[in-house]
Amino acid sequence: MREVAQRAFAREFNAATYTFREDDDERAPIYALLPTGAKANRVFIVGALTETEDVGSDNEYWQEQIVDPTGTVFVYTGQYQSEAASMLRETEPPAFVAVVGKPRTYETDDGTVNVSLRPEHLTVVDADTRNRWVTATARRTLERIERFDDRANEYARMAHEQSGDDTEQYRQAIIEALESLGSTPEEASSQKAEEADRARETEATNPAASTPGDRESSAELAANAESDDLGDFDSN
Repeated sequence: MREVAQRAFAREFNAATYTFREDDDERAPIYALLPTGAKANRVFIVGALTETEDVGSDNEYWQEQIVDPTGTVFVYTGQYQSEAASMLRETEPPAFVAVVGKPRTYETDDGTVNVSLRPEHLTVVDADTRNRWVTATARRTLERIERFDDRANEYARMAHEQSGDDTEQYRQAIIEALESLGSTPEEASSQKAEEADRARETEATNPAASTPGDRESSAELAANAESDDLGDFDSN
């Protein structure tokens, strides 16, 4: 029986560089440890597909970039993910897509650990589906943050040891994600570059302005967001 996929924004997914097994069996599932304190054998992401490239030599091997309101997730699709590869051949970016897949890590020569996703399912979705995913992922992320200091939560303890206890950046990710609701694939794909430019300009002219002031808190935004249900797509 496959495990339920965890919802995570790109910012947290890309920080999930620590992986582990829960027993010594070489066939035991590999989990990524989300920094807000949860294990993830499968992850569910929805975002704007902005780039696709077949980087394989002898066989198809697709590299995709999927952008959500908090960052970019790299997805790699090989010959054993034929359903996803077929979908990629037929999809013209930018387009909203939903992906369920396995997190994978890769250490570069300089010791940097990169995180990517190997898709099990990939499908094109509409803006309403993307918005429902954002609200639900914000809610799930906030729930994990609120349980982070529970000493009975073994995965929160692991996250504290491996990633530290700075969960504020993920609260900020919730705010950014919920403020993005209603954007089109084209807007979503260009959003991160524009935000980076604005942040650099703001910090250069007024460093204090880069701190969230009287904006709504992540809890308030999550509470005010419309509830959703994406069905069983993320729990297959």
